[in-house]
Amino acid sequence: MTYHLAPDRNTLRRLRDVARGAAPADLVISGGALANVFTGELQEGWGLAVAAGRVAFVGPDAEVHARVGEGNGRVDLAGDVVAPGLIEGHTHLTRVRVSDFADAQVCAGVTTTVVESMEYAAILGPESLRLFLAEAAQTAGRLLYTISGLIMIDPEQSSRLNADDWIQLLDSPGVVGVGEIYWADLLRGHERSERLIEAALARGLAVSGHGAGARPAGINAMAASGVGSDHEGIDADDLLQRLRVGLHALARHGATRQDLPAIAHLWQRGAIDLSRLGLVTDGVEPSDLAEGRSLNIVVAKAVELGLPPVSALRLASRNVAEHFGLGRWLGGLGAGMLADVVVLPRAGGSIGFQPRLVLVSGRRPEPSPPSRYPDWLSQTTRLGVLPAALLERPPSGCWRAMELQTSTVTREVESDGRSDLLCLCLGRDGSGRGFRGLLRGFGLRTAAVAISSPWELNAALIVGEAPTEMALAARRLEELGGGVVVTREGCVEAEYAAPVAGLYSVKPLNEVVSEVAAVNCAMRTLGCTSPNPILTLETLTTGAIPFLRIFPGGYRRLRDGAILGLEWESTVSV
Repeated sequence: MTYHLAPDRNTLRRLRDVARGAAPADLVISGGALANVFTGELQEGWGLAVAAGRVAFVGPDAEVHARVGEGNGRVDLAGDVVAPGLIEGHTHLTRVRVSDFADAQVCAGVTTTVVESMEYAAILGPESLRLFLAEAAQTAGRLLYTISGLIMIDPEQSSRLNADDWIQLLDSPGVVGVGEIYWADLLRGHERSERLIEAALARGLAVSGHGAGARPAGINAMAASGVGSDHEGIDADDLLQRLRVGLHALARHGATRQDLPAIAHLWQRGAIDLSRLGLVTDGVEPSDLAEGRSLNIVVAKAVELGLPPVSALRLASRNVAEHFGLGRWLGGLGAGMLADVVVLPRAGGSIGFQPRLVLVSGRRPEPSPPSRYPDWLSQTTRLGVLPAALLERPPSGCWRAMELQTSTVTREVESDGRSDLLCLCLGRDGSGRGFRGLLRGFGLRTAAVAISSPWELNAALIVGEAPTEMALAARRLEELGGGVVVTREGCVEAEYAAPVAGLYSVKPLNEVVSEVAAVNCAMRTLGCTSPNPILTLETLTTGAIPFLRIFPGGYRRLRDGAILGLEWESTVSV
């Protein structure tokens, strides 16, 4: 495997000596209860001894105390629970600096985080991942990455991607596999993603899938293509289908979707083996990160929905580690394993999931050095002059529009061209390449918004009714270097600056929270009905969510892969 966690021979000797009582530990933890994610027990009066950053001994407190030596560290649990650090197996870096994200994850008890790289892969190429991997090595906690599946809806942008450049990165420390691969594209035949899967499997690395809306035949075909996990099951039956064909099923509850109440029937209604079920967020908004809410809240929600606390912890630690092939050394508090530890408060017989102490490899992690990004990362939002034809509203007629069915799902509908918002998708490379579409159901009135972070696309979206407002929002977005701008009556109502690849801020977390909240609030005040208008706009370009998407060359219908124009009858199949 590429990512190695096994100890060297000298460390193994040290652990062996502490385990058999021939040498003192570096740290002992006792005085409460141990959450044993191997057996499902909550073991009262059990603790552990740590040496060389790893667990050397697990057992009753009296035996743990026998490993105490002069000058070693001690943690008195005072009746609380010691558990393995949480492992986030599927999430995205959303709007904030890497350093702030890593620190917030640790504060929430998430000691290992696996981050998807698809957002900037589409814009910056493999060099960007090398930069983020280098930063990850300096952050608090353990920050790991997956290689993007490199599936996107824009054929022109897609044609510029070379699988060989990304396959080389599979050998990088900190890369644990290939990220979510969209099942429909894969099953239609996608050579680049097939090559990435082949290369990952040859290295013993994990491959994650994205089976949104897949029926049993599609789920089987996805697994038969080399995919090992999927996080797109939205209820108990969906997840059970994935488990039954041997996939690791990841139950999602986070920024994009909150599926756990529907999934909970999986454990509420009968004895199902949950050893291949994991808990993930699939993304956390900055406001939640700032409040210490991440995967720990998903664990708490699972407990609220009837899962025993130790079982919920297992789904967010051991099970996820085993999916990535890291379970021998990570995800539990067994002898020889990395001492990633959270101390969880306990009162009145209930366990809280906001940790009072977090250790990574047996130590309190230092705050991450603030992220520093090279200039080339902040020179990616070049819109130029908006072509006048894109800003013209089509005459009355028969046109194609995207209609929002939920805050992220769209359908293809017929429009008269007068009653729907203009939705421009403009390349961010200064080429002037763009497409004028129509958007229904977003609700924005007498205003415009420009955003540089549509998913998996090197483009910006400009949405509104009036061309002058839309042009103003686009100009201001370019001045900021990326982010989101809301304009009304010739003025900027709110803005959030994200100059790093047009995706991420350079400001501290709390400032990002304030700016993002102001932008979303402005859009809701101006008529948007989505609870998170920024996220709604970002998802209009992704091949991950059905059914009609937009890119600088037209619409893309995900059901059959067809490229469509604005005119109702215009269709070009690919």
